[in-house]
Amino acid sequence: MEKGKIIFLNGTSSSGKTTIAKELQQISEEAYLLVSVDNFINMLPQKYLKGECNETFNKEILKIIHGMHHSISALASTGNNIIVDHVLEDKEWLKECVNVLANFQVLFVGVHCPLEELEKRERNRGDRKIGLARFQYNLVHSHGVYDIKVDTDKYTPLECAQQIRETITDNSSCKAFKILEDKFAKV
Repeated sequence: MEKGKIIFLNGTSSSGKTTIAKELQQISEEAYLLVSVDNFINMLPQKYLKGECNETFNKEILKIIHGMHHSISALASTGNNIIVDHVLEDKEWLKECVNVLANFQVLFVGVHCPLEELEKRERNRGDRKIGLARFQYNLVHSHGVYDIKVDTDKYTPLECAQQIRETITDNSSCKAFKILEDKFAKV
């Protein structure tokens, strides 16, 4: 069975990853499943999401994140094309993704947006903790290696999706995870 392709979107909360992913699904000739970190976190019982279980919330989040990473591999290994919507705020999460997805074609996409615009979007959305984007801003892109970067402040979600689609058609464009794999092996 042929393995699925993976388009891996990484950016802060409110950067536009989900909207880009949905545009990609619409313009792609092949079917792509959307695997979103928000959807995985929202699988938790409401008492965790409402803050009633703060003492165990972080432990539960870590289990969910690890499970999500492995589910991407499982889905792609059965021939499903995947768009990943993630916030890699922890270097260990990135290392795990690189390790788990080492045998797949992964297009690693940095979804960028200026902090001021992220904070504006965060306030306007009303469904995000204020300050989350600022907290994540210097963490998610700290590794500095992508196959392509898109700027959601300069381009519409559709334009970003078109840039990504043009890049994924060239298999030789998927190098970032291999570069990171080599980098992590040397440490």
